[in-house]
Amino acid sequence: MRRGRIGLYSEVEEPASWVLAIAVLAFALGGLKSLSPSFLLSPLFIGILTGFTAHELAHRGVARAYGMSASFVAFVPGLVITFLSGFLPVKFLAPGYVKTLAFYRYNVKGILYSVAAGPLTNIVIASIAIALGHIYPGWSIFLGGIAWVNGWLAFFNLLPIPPLDGSKIFALNKPLWAALIIAAFALTFLLT
Repeated sequence: MRRGRIGLYSEVEEPASWVLAIAVLAFALGGLKSLSPSFLLSPLFIGILTGFTAHELAHRGVARAYGMSASFVAFVPGLVITFLSGFLPVKFLAPGYVKTLAFYRYNVKGILYSVAAGPLTNIVIASIAIALGHIYPGWSIFLGGIAWVNGWLAFFNLLPIPPLDGSKIFALNKPLWAALIIAAFALTFLLT
């Protein structure tokens, strides 16, 4: 936790942030089924685990490549809302974010690329899962589930609503945002 009083707006730092975020995401999407050991082998859980982790690591990695300090933090209100959405038909998934600090100068290209890296990673994972499903038809349902989760993570994150990634990409580069959201839409709603 951040130093000082632990309260509603506390952030949980790495590595505990990863465990908490993945656990609440699994519950939000899987509900009570997420408590079963068999859920750990489901395409939904594997899609969440690979998609969410790769998404946040991509944000962090690209930000660091551009000289910024970056780490994933779980945000207590986001964890609570994400967990509670496990009981609702509509899901709100925002357990945390990559906190990025630029020390020397504001780097627009670095900010844009680090923000876009997350949804782009989900688009790539979904595309690979769909392609592998065609190569290995016996695995197509399983891989299709992983593809859908990653497409959905990309699509949701690309909505141009603050504080989602889409609002930042839309503000910095509308053509890039349009290309990413069209790809995410196709992967989520047309191809899986």
